Amino acid sequence: MKFLFTFLLFCLSLYAQSNLPISFEENNLYGFKNKSGKVIIKPQYQHTMDFTKELVSFVVYENKWYCIDTKNNKLLEAFNYDNGPDYYSEKLARFIENKKFGFFDSRCKKQIPATYDFVFPFEKGYSIVCNGCEIQSDGDEHNRIVGGKYGIIDRKGKIVLPIEHDSIDSILFNKKSAIVTNNKSKSTIKFK
Repeated sequence: MKFLFTFLLFCLSLYAQSNLPISFEENNLYGFKNKSGKVIIKPQYQHTMDFTKELVSFVVYENKWYCIDTKNNKLLEAFNYDNGPDYYSEKLARFIENKKFGFFDSRCKKQIPATYDFVFPFEKGYSIVCNGCEIQSDGDEHNRIVGGKYGIIDRKGKIVLPIEHDSIDSILFNKKSAIVTNNKSKSTIKFK
């Protein structure tokens, strides 16, 4: 009985994936068709990625990456990282809203509101965040974060180290502390 149930779940997931919209190109723009070839999202994007099992896709519109659903609703603007939408780290990726950063999940549901000037990917349950900082181009294809004050949040978005430090040099995860710099002086601070 257990085998039959597992087999049915497997077949249902294959069926669901085979019914995902398929990208197509027309006049150098991309859209999506359903399995029978009917256009369901007209060509309007500079680039598209396949729809996921969560029924979302990442597309480029006016040189920005957006997450859309199968009805072509823009769910959020993904942070552009390495010429594509941000990578997931600990099941969360970064998005931008009103020039602020937050985190979203694989269904493009916003999990941590966009309230920071920059956020770093999660590592072992924590993210370094900053306010008053700026993304500065090195003139090539790379950027760096300069200025501002830094702190740490957990996966629920709770601030565990106040956003008041000149930099956070490292997080000592096993000791729930961080090495921070303030006025060119380093110290170790425990966080909640």
